[in-house]
Amino acid sequence: MIEFLAMAFFLAQPTAPAPATDGGTRPPMLGNVALNNPVEITAKLITGERNSATFTGDVQVKHRTLDLKCDKMVAHYTSAREVTRVECTGGVQAQDGDRFARGERAEYDVPSGVLVVTGSPEARQGTTYVTGTKVRLTLGSERLEVENARIIVETAPAGGAKKGKGGAKKP
Repeated sequence: MIEFLAMAFFLAQPTAPAPATDGGTRPPMLGNVALNNPVEITAKLITGERNSATFTGDVQVKHRTLDLKCDKMVAHYTSAREVTRVECTGGVQAQDGDRFARGERAEYDVPSGVLVVTGSPEARQGTTYVTGTKVRLTLGSERLEVENARIIVETAPAGGAKKGKGGAKKP
């Protein structure tokens, strides 16, 4: 029952249906209910209230291209059980494609797909590592915004130096 409630109230904007095993296309199903853009959540404890639910203990969220982990998450939703906003605290880690962000807090605006990480946030995209006061990721885009940024770009070794079987050459 808890799994149904957790999945049912996490409905967001529609996406293309997932391919079916019979060659057609249909959205994922939960019993007899078709799910558009479902969110999969695991946590040790779920506590639900009228307009929110609190997930605690090893919280893991999968929504569209986003993988989000944290210690505690509060999801705010409408009377129709559509989630509008998610707040995460403690050990926040988010991955969206080649973009990774971590910090102590995060807010995720579900309809817009914007995740904002704060609390000594760090981000990585490809070979670029960034720190700042606020990291903003937008799902489904390559956009990464960092306020008060400090950037470190990793580069390949110069001159195409190759290491031999035993490591670096001795003089």
